[in-house]
Amino acid sequence: ASRVIDTAMQAYGRIDILVNNAGILRDKSFINMEPEAFQAVVDVHLMGTAWMCMAVWPTLYREQQYGRIINTTSAASFGNFGQANYSAAKAGIVGLSKALAQEGAKKNIKVNILAPMARTRMTESLIGPQTDSLDPALVTPVVGYLAHKDCATTGEIYSAGGGRVARIFWGATPGIFAK
Repeated sequence: ASRVIDTAMQAYGRIDILVNNAGILRDKSFINMEPEAFQAVVDVHLMGTAWMCMAVWPTLYREQQYGRIINTTSAASFGNFGQANYSAAKAGIVGLSKALAQEGAKKNIKVNILAPMARTRMTESLIGPQTDSLDPALVTPVVGYLAHKDCATTGEIYSAGGGRVARIFWGATPGIFAK
């Protein structure tokens, strides 16, 4: 990861934006999943995101005191049959991103999370008949907004696909008190 950062710094003189979107799938029900398949997905999605953020963080935090990071999650972070590995990794990215958003706030580093729904080589066979309406170009404006210098949003999760954009949030009910 640090080599990628060094190459970008040499070519452009600075780094302002990091978009983490690497991914693989190794789908199987949990009972049939090999530990290596679980680990591979966590390594690419969660750890790949963490390593890239770690590589760019000193430049954004100490040197520039500015940056925009967009980390990719999925609706599968709520759970998805046959994707325990993927769901765990994507939920981990949300937690990592929310922590980084808090740590970066005083240095004008905005860290947001995107749950895209788009046709890709990885999803083409999974989506079915909706695939034609899920042009990746319909996700791009959200990435542009989150990467823009005027974006004040940080620590938020957005779902984008098929022309729809929505904020995702985790909540808690008022609960009950028993004494």
